[in-house]
Formats: sequence, structure tokens, C-alpha cells
Amino acid sequence: MTTTTGLAGLAYPITQISLAVSDLDATMARYHQAFGWAPWQVFDHVLPVHHDTELRGRPVHYALHGAEVYVGAMNFELLEPLEGPNLWSEFIDRRGEGIASIATMFHERVDGDAVKTAFLERFGIPVSMRAEIGDHIEYYYLDTEERFGCLIESGSGHAIDFVRPARIHPSPDALPGPSPATGLDCPLTQVSIVVRDLDARMRAWHEAFGWGPWQVFDSTATSGLLRDCRLGDRSVDPFAVRWAQARVDDTNVELIEPLGGPSPWQQFLEETGEGIASIGITLRTTAEVDRLAAYFDTLGIGQRASASVGGAARWALFDTTASFKCLIAAGTGHALDVLEGGEAYP
Repeated sequence: MTTTTGLAGLAYPITQISLAVSDLDATMARYHQAFGWAPWQVFDHVLPVHHDTELRGRPVHYALHGAEVYVGAMNFELLEPLEGPNLWSEFIDRRGEGIASIATMFHERVDGDAVKTAFLERFGIPVSMRAEIGDHIEYYYLDTEERFGCLIESGSGHAIDFVRPARIHPSPDALPGPSPATGLDCPLTQVSIVVRDLDARMRAWHEAFGWGPWQVFDSTATSGLLRDCRLGDRSVDPFAVRWAQARVDDTNVELIEPLGGPSPWQQFLEETGEGIASIGITLRTTAEVDRLAAYFDTLGIGQRASASVGGAARWALFDTTASFKCLIAAGTGHALDVLEGGEAYP
């Protein structure tokens, strides 16, 4: 749990995971069908409600569609850029559709302003893009990819909390519930970031946000930590990987450093570079994991990798990038739930 404070003496929740997509409606429909996440609130972020837009300190015009849904306490967001220069279009051009950022959002301008000042003074990290929505919300992105491995958003609120949506999917009376496709409840419990230097990234997140303690796991140092490893449809030696997990409120934040050899994270790092690679869903039993796998199979989606952690929790990483715009992991628990790491930070 978040028990310490970070820069400016603030506690930093993780409030949102945001995907940059090219077809918001199609992607939103897939998530609702697969996981039952609802109701989605869809926003037209255009003038005059969406205003005072800036990119790298210069006034520019940009507009977008956005859709947000609460999955438990987590805000999950799809962003489809419409016009003008913006970070999401740059992200799609550079990396393809995918998880562009995580947010640690506040409710008051004074806190958002304090974060901007603290990041600039401590790390020399400026705001790279900002805008206002209505008369309350300012959102902004910090230029954090080099130090933290991904973009980070903050400000004074998410649209779903303060703005009337243009429409609601799948219907105005929709409620969160089990997946229409599988009948499973699918809580969103993890976000995973692939990094080149685990120790440096772990220190950076702890220094800025106070997240921790981090439990560190190393498959090359602990025999049997990863078992029954499969890459696609073939059995392989245990993946060579070092990773760390910290609980931030109800979300497991994971940093993964691949150490060479075949693994989905080594592939992600080589093809895409550092960044947010996947979201994770925790199911109750291995039978439920198999049920989700069977549904994905009907969509032509296979498993990119699978393994068990210490024989105590099974997980599968599904090759969902084309349909869901990111990798999706599902399992019966995280390493942090079933084991103690070989070391802890700090």
C-alpha cells in the first residue's frame, strides 16, 4: 500500500491507465465484451470545452475523443487523437497503438501545480503537453520517459469525475458486471513496465512518488522461481528476468528487466523499447484462466507466454496487441501475493 509521500510532501495514487488508439469505438466494444467493464463515458475533447492546449510550451490546437471507465477504483482510458500535434499521435507514429501513460491525478490545482514545480526543480523535468477541460480540470504530461520509462500524467482531475459525457457505452443504464462473453469478473490489478535498468527505475519511482517497499525477484538467482515456462506453444527454460513489484493502493505496479534470452519482455524491449507493456487481470482459479484463454482462442488470440510463480500462482500473457492495443496478462495471483522477494527496496 502507499504509506509514504513523494515530492512536494504529497501522496501519489495511481489513478489512470491510458491507451492511445486509432479506433476508440471498436476498441471500447472489445473491452466491454471481453471483460464486462462498464459504463464507458465517451467525451468529445474539442473546443470550447477542451481549451488552452499547449505542446512543449507552445500554444497549439489539438482535439481528441476520449472514453473512460472505472474498473474498481482504477480509471481506464482510451484516447483517439483527432487533429493537431499531440503526444498521442506521436506515440502511435513512433510505437504503434498501446499504453501511452499512467496518471497520478489530484483534485485541486494547487496540488497539480506543486507537482509541476517539484519535478522541474528536482529532476529538471518540464511539462511536455497540457490542456484544460471546462473551468476546473487541468491535465498535463511530464517529460518522464527517459527517467521513469514511460509518460506520466497529472493535474486536477479526470473528465469522468467532472464532465458530462457525449454518450455512454453500451447504454446509459449499463452497470459494471461480468464479461458478456465468459461470465467472468475481471478486476484490473496490475500494470507492467518493461525497463532496461531495474534498480535505476525503482529508485526513481520511489524518490518521486514514495512508492514502496518494492519486492525484487530474480529468476536467475532463485531456482524454481519461474516454473513450467512456455513461449507460444513450446516449453522453454525459465525466462531470464528480474522484476520488482510494489502495491499502490489496489494496484500492483511491476517493473520488469529482461536479462537476455527468449522471453516476451525481451521481445518487447528489442522491438519497442522501454515502456508500459501490459495490464494484468486476476482471476480466482486456473479454470477461470482457461475459460478466458478459450474465449481469446475464438478471437484468434493465443498465448504469447505462460508460467507459474514458485508453483503458487499461474499466469498467461495473451497476444492481444492487435485487438486490445496492449498485452494482457491473466492469472491467479501476482508474485507479491504469494512470495517474498529475494530483496526489498528501500
